Amino acid sequence: MNKITYVLISLCIFSIVKGQSKEFALHKGNCQLYSGSLYNFGISVRKQNLLLSVYKLDHDLNILDTNFVDIGKDVPESYLESYSDTLHGFLNIYFQKKGNAGNSSSKNNVNILRFNKKFELIAKLENVEIARLNNTSLFTNEVLYAKNAVYTIKTESDTSGTQFYLNKYLLKSETSNFDYEFKWQFPFERKNIHAAHIFYANKNDIFLFVTVSDGIKNGEWQLKINAETGELKKATKLNNKGDDDIYFYGDAYIDKNYKSISFIGQKFTESQFSRKENKLLISKSPQLVIYYIEIDSLGEIKIKEDFKVPINDTKTGVKKTTSNFMLRFSDLRKNPDGKISFTGDIFKSFSSNVCYLYSNTTLFNLIPNEDRLVLERNVISPNLLIEQYFQTLDKLDLNGKLCIDSVKQYELLFYKPLNFPIKQYFKLDQEKNPVWILSKHLTRNNLVNYSFLSPVKKIYKINTIEEIKESTIPLITTISPEIFVISSQIEEVKYQLKLYKW
Repeated sequence: MNKITYVLISLCIFSIVKGQSKEFALHKGNCQLYSGSLYNFGISVRKQNLLLSVYKLDHDLNILDTNFVDIGKDVPESYLESYSDTLHGFLNIYFQKKGNAGNSSSKNNVNILRFNKKFELIAKLENVEIARLNNTSLFTNEVLYAKNAVYTIKTESDTSGTQFYLNKYLLKSETSNFDYEFKWQFPFERKNIHAAHIFYANKNDIFLFVTVSDGIKNGEWQLKINAETGELKKATKLNNKGDDDIYFYGDAYIDKNYKSISFIGQKFTESQFSRKENKLLISKSPQLVIYYIEIDSLGEIKIKEDFKVPINDTKTGVKKTTSNFMLRFSDLRKNPDGKISFTGDIFKSFSSNVCYLYSNTTLFNLIPNEDRLVLERNVISPNLLIEQYFQTLDKLDLNGKLCIDSVKQYELLFYKPLNFPIKQYFKLDQEKNPVWILSKHLTRNNLVNYSFLSPVKKIYKINTIEEIKESTIPLITTISPEIFVISSQIEEVKYQLKLYKW
């Protein structure tokens, strides 16, 4: 590459991104987006005492407020890295001592600082047992937090089958370790329930997407449960009479004005997917089918339409294997002009029907046309630059990987979290070109890479933003569609936040 070309490319890159950094004198630092502000925190030393120092920052990393909490006489090296969450609408900061011969129990306890949205310290909790932290042992992976309530699915299996229950718990206190009081239990019908997903709850109702795998009620259902009593208010079957197709949950939109619920998801025919036979036969399908269903406040289906999206599987290399594709949906919304839009992350199988790799992202639009919706032209295809970005021969590499144990758990692929997501953010730039922030963990080199995928002089390229040592615990935080921060513990007593505007 000659010097002139390099300068031109550099100018194109930096016309998109402007970075500035800010350092804080903190040990064991971390940060958290909470209630519209960025909070940077860690351990600092004042004379012989340690402080848990918390800084409230605006979107330009200017300090808006500070809070210093004395955590006793010790040395910062005796603590592990601090971490946080926003459980129940609070900023909860956790800091834990390392275990040692003199205090072997310390590794099993954690200390908690809890702040409200006014940045007031409302609780300082010491030596909470890790096993009792937030009482997560009460809950399964299928759990939804709704203000001071928690909803979770519990199952019990015996020789006659599996019984599903929806349990509700209420938070006992905001100023102690999060303990919960059991309120009620809703038992699902005993027979043939295969899966239940809680996707939304408010003070009045809980909504679930339920799959019945056999019998006269075979198909997919939306259940509406009374949040106060745990009684079933309405069950709406998504399948028409004689319809044996399988509808997988993708995303939902709650229209509070019209009190309606819309679903988007991927749909398979009975010949393509069979739970009984544990088979998925879609690898040679020329298209993928998306469904859109809208249910009104009375539980009646108002709109139900299917959309076929062609598949263009670009194959490279000597071994051109046939793949199948799946979509993970997000950002389903209705626009003022009546258009319905949503995002689809494209995953492609790479070894079997139960393991997929992230391959691309695309935007979908449903356009109102007289008495029906029309899907704006689109195609399902891999992005070779993305695939090349994290391509590896390491079978243990988890970057962008989504796996389940068997086809019988296939519904989990559409909403279970990824351990190491490749796509950190996706949007359209000012010229309506798709652009990405990508990341990958280079475990053999102890590095984390953050990169842009964007057009440079109309040609898409991947350009590295940062490559940071894994040991510094790097973190990327998206503040808004235009702003993100990459932070890490660059030195023992220096935590850095680097701001990017793109």
